[in-house]
Amino acid sequence: MNKLKTVLCFALVCILLAGTASAAVTDSADNRFDFAGNVIADRNVTGDYVAIGQNIKLEAGVKGDIIAIGRAITITDQDAVQNIFALGQYVTVRAKSARNIYATGADVTVSDGTDVKGAYLCGVNISFGGTAQDAYMAGASVTEDGTIYGDLTIRSDHITFGRNATVGGHLTVIGTVKPQLPPNIDPAKMTFKRVMHPRNDNKPAGQQGVNRFKVIMAAVGVVTAVILALLMTLFRGGYFKARALEFRKRWWKDLLFGIIAFIVMPVAALVCMLTIFAIPIGVIVLAIYAVLIYLAPVITGMILGRVVLPRMSRYLSAGLGAAVIELLMLVPILKLVIALLCAFYTLGITVVRMKPRRENNPPGELKPHE
Repeated sequence: MNKLKTVLCFALVCILLAGTASAAVTDSADNRFDFAGNVIADRNVTGDYVAIGQNIKLEAGVKGDIIAIGRAITITDQDAVQNIFALGQYVTVRAKSARNIYATGADVTVSDGTDVKGAYLCGVNISFGGTAQDAYMAGASVTEDGTIYGDLTIRSDHITFGRNATVGGHLTVIGTVKPQLPPNIDPAKMTFKRVMHPRNDNKPAGQQGVNRFKVIMAAVGVVTAVILALLMTLFRGGYFKARALEFRKRWWKDLLFGIIAFIVMPVAALVCMLTIFAIPIGVIVLAIYAVLIYLAPVITGMILGRVVLPRMSRYLSAGLGAAVIELLMLVPILKLVIALLCAFYTLGITVVRMKPRRENNPPGELKPHE
């Protein structure tokens, strides 16, 4: 269930970034979905509450989970909720009781009066003033002024403990500077893990030079690309031969259609996943999209190999082309450029060939308009 909610949050973020839609309110069983510029809870929800918008303010009682995505999020629920998932620029939570809080943003604040079992906060500026059984906080600046009955883990270089800060269990601090503890926190219960940033030129002589593991993984990648190229040539050699013959005439058209497909396919698939009946279609489209992106360097290398070496054996030219592309992708500067071009081209030739074609009429048969 947690994985499903994570995927849902990711899908909703992509749709929110794709454009602003008109306000929408959907009720499904005991659940509620709000999508608007300003979202304000107006009644109690016995199930889960999903809110997306620029400014979100939830005050009504939610018995299930709260999933909020927006710019400014304020949750001041006075009843007991299950879990709170919040993603925004400014996130403020003051809930009477909740099971867990998962919050990410530029400024994340859990105010006094909030009682949760687990608090997992990540952002630039983190401020915690409530009570929790266990907590994990990671940010550029962390201020802890609440009560942690169990264990607390903080990952930050700028940590401030308030006068009310208490930790009943073990305190783990990860950072570059050891923080100063208040009198009510026992230093014996703290473990400080210093994060060091060594210079590359100060490495021991035995660690300098080429990394063997990277060499092995590069070799495995090249061999895998060659094997995939040989198998695809065996089963679909005619298709790739046709693409190589028309490459010089329409490569730019395939790139153009590929750029459009690169943007439209994932957005369309995620939109389908928001509806019950189209979820299988969205999953299938995303699966095909991922496979094509993964195979794009191999497919592009096969076609380029046959374009450059037309008189060579189709297996040898395809294998060499895939190996060359895979080796070029080991160069840090060229890796991203080559990966994008290969993805655009592969998506382009796939999408263009998927459009339906009209069958030729038999001799003597009239065309539909005649």
